[in-house]
Amino acid sequence: MSTFALWRLFHRPGLRGSAGHTSMLAIIAFAAATTIFLTVLGGVHGFIWRASADHTVACAFDFGACRPDTVAAWKRQISDPTSLAQFSTAYVALAVFACMLLVVPFVALAGSAARLAASRRDARLAALRLAGATTGQVVRLTALDAAGQALIGALIGIAGYCALMPAVMLIPFQEQRFTFEQLWVGPLALVITLAGVAILALISSLVTLRRVAITPLGVTSRTATALPSGTRMVLFVVVVVVAMIVFKNPAMLAQAGQAVMYGVIIGFMLLCFALVNLIGTWVITARAKAKAKRPKDAATMIAMRRILDNPKRAWRNVSGIALAVFIAGITSICGFFGSAAVVGGANDPFTVFIRDIGTGGILTLVFAAVLAAVSSGVMQAGSVYDQAGEYRMLVLEGTDVKTLNRARFIEVLTPLNIVVIVAGGCSMLLMAPLFAASMTEPATLASFFGGLVLCYALVSIGAFASNHVAASLNLTDYRADD
Repeated sequence: MSTFALWRLFHRPGLRGSAGHTSMLAIIAFAAATTIFLTVLGGVHGFIWRASADHTVACAFDFGACRPDTVAAWKRQISDPTSLAQFSTAYVALAVFACMLLVVPFVALAGSAARLAASRRDARLAALRLAGATTGQVVRLTALDAAGQALIGALIGIAGYCALMPAVMLIPFQEQRFTFEQLWVGPLALVITLAGVAILALISSLVTLRRVAITPLGVTSRTATALPSGTRMVLFVVVVVVAMIVFKNPAMLAQAGQAVMYGVIIGFMLLCFALVNLIGTWVITARAKAKAKRPKDAATMIAMRRILDNPKRAWRNVSGIALAVFIAGITSICGFFGSAAVVGGANDPFTVFIRDIGTGGILTLVFAAVLAAVSSGVMQAGSVYDQAGEYRMLVLEGTDVKTLNRARFIEVLTPLNIVVIVAGGCSMLLMAPLFAASMTEPATLASFFGGLVLCYALVSIGAFASNHVAASLNLTDYRADD
């Protein structure tokens, strides 16, 4: 049988199948991730466009690549103390930093989208393997399925980027609004984004496929996954401690140059940011083990057992929120900058620059929150479809629906509380040595806790959405093992 025929069989609709729902959720996740990524990339391009003498990317980094008739005028402009052009390089650096912060939740959301229907896909692929399909056919089928979802989602995301562009044009930076020419990333960037999303989806899906190709019986029997080790937590603590020591003594880096100092600081922030994603499963597992020993009710027991059954799935439900909380801690100082810059309507270049930092920090947090909201909602809804068989068995065994709904909420809320403490605490610890007393200013704290409230609200919306999805399932029509 050809791979295409297998693909048609693989996607054949059935009364018990939910592959169509999970595929749609994956496409939504890819679309949202692509829209946000291209929008942020467009903002970076806009700042580079403004920081370039002839409005080309190459000229912004090398005067030798500029048109000769534009360099002299631009040098006079950036040396003028009354012009905002003097901060053009700083605008680009901050925009790139914000983009790098958002790359992690973007990759996390895209990776989660690729793995969204993993267990459902694995079960079907394992059945095909047991029925005689070759490993090569299974690999090609998975690649076709994952790449198709990613490309459709990315194309929708490009349309979303174009639709969102007029709204971005309304936001003033450097006392002027962006134009279409500044925000348009160009066809090459769009093609690279399409290819990148597809490659990311392929890598994520093929990694999960190894278990199916090697042991299809292990998938069909739902063998437990290995729990994470504590080594990653030790690594995280060591990196955070080293970062705090470095941040408390910036003078030792200043000797190597200002660029090196900023590079090391930003590098440590990004490293800790990435490590939050690494330790998430371990922290969640440790907390679930502690609560599972003395559950206070049936809902808590069910929730903790689900978390321990698949800690990675539990982490993916809140990973976007955790990363958004980290960004809230990093950008909380921007709230202080923004409020401090509003002094008697002053419009000198430095005041405008500080005010724009506040605006940029808020935008970064909003974009991170949107990614987190989509990630949380999509992953929770996907978990409902993925665990539909377990829900049916529990209902048929006498568990009431209210208990299941509460267990599902606890399953999300417990990891969320832990990762908020870890991610928020880590980001505030990193910022404290750099900004000292400013971290306790009302504007800073209001920005940080406002971000936390937003994150909890987004998770609650996702939980209610997943309950709505669960309510649409027929939990009593058949047994999972019929």
